[in-house]
Amino acid sequence: MSGLTLGSVSSSGLAAQHQVQQTYSRLADTMTQLATGKRINSAKDDPAGLIAQELLNAEIAGTNAAIKNSRLANAMLNVAESGMRQISALMTEAKALTVASANTGAMSPEMIAANQMQVDMLVESVNRISSMTNWLGTPLLDGHFSSANGGATFQIGPDVVESQQLNVPLESTRTANVGNNVGTLSDLVSGGIASLRTNPALADSILNAAISQIAVQRGQIGTIQKYALDTNINVLQDTLVQLYGTLSLISDADFAEAASNLARDQILLQSGLKTLGITNQQSRYATSLL
Repeated sequence: MSGLTLGSVSSSGLAAQHQVQQTYSRLADTMTQLATGKRINSAKDDPAGLIAQELLNAEIAGTNAAIKNSRLANAMLNVAESGMRQISALMTEAKALTVASANTGAMSPEMIAANQMQVDMLVESVNRISSMTNWLGTPLLDGHFSSANGGATFQIGPDVVESQQLNVPLESTRTANVGNNVGTLSDLVSGGIASLRTNPALADSILNAAISQIAVQRGQIGTIQKYALDTNINVLQDTLVQLYGTLSLISDADFAEAASNLARDQILLQSGLKTLGITNQQSRYATSLL
């Protein structure tokens, strides 16, 4: 065979072997991409892309947590507002009983006493609701989250900074804490300074103030839910869509390109292996001539 030397055969063999190794490495990378659906499976695939990918993953995790936090905050405030709604209904009943009891010209002492008995029960129920309305074991209407105690703080953004937190005070609805500067709901009970028999006018004044206090607080909760929490959830969900889209552009594999590369490298690998086999045969032949 003209021109056949050990050096040329060895060089050809090494070249073929190197080509097969490169093709096999590309083929392994392509198969990994197709198996995982990701273009970046290790830092060597795209160092800069990996950094961007991990930062986006962290932001996505924080955004998902912020959405969950906002929904939990909404649920907690729903519980608080539900308790206040029940208290409002009780105070409205007490208001009707107070106005009826002021009609002393037509109401007998026994009738007023019966109304007073109902007011006593209503006041007791207000305190019971204030104590029993809780979220995961934490009381909501007993002053635990009052403005004096710092309110309830909700983390509604992806980063733990003050600008991404929402503070909502929930003032106490216990009868000793609602009313006006003259008296509180607790003064409406039998023997109190604002009992129906003692001073129905004062009782009515206290009830009007208490009803207004609870209504204002319920209105504040509703405003926070509508314009802070619900809006925040919508913004975070829109942001999440954009983050996932960006992450997909950076890290997802192009299946059409990967499939094309797979077919190409499979052909090259088969061709390389055949070439390597021929080279090995030539090497054995050249050795036999020695």
